[in-house]
Amino acid sequence: MSKSDKPQWVAKKYMGDCPNSWAIIDKRYLPKGHRGVVMEWLPQCAVSYTGLNSQNKAYYLRMKKEEAKSQSK
Repeated sequence: MSKSDKPQWVAKKYMGDCPNSWAIIDKRYLPKGHRGVVMEWLPQCAVSYTGLNSQNKAYYLRMKKEEAKSQSK
């Protein structure tokens, strides 16, 4: 599996700019250099968790990165 085939999880604002609009998104589905709020629908496999607040986003991002790391072993 090449590096580009592995999910690259990031926390982004998704479909809004309220405090609970954070999501864990696979960066490969975003345009290169994307900044700001993601306002377009993404495939279901590209969005892992939605409706997160700023405290939850760090936990779920760490969890997805650990999950991806353990699957690659």
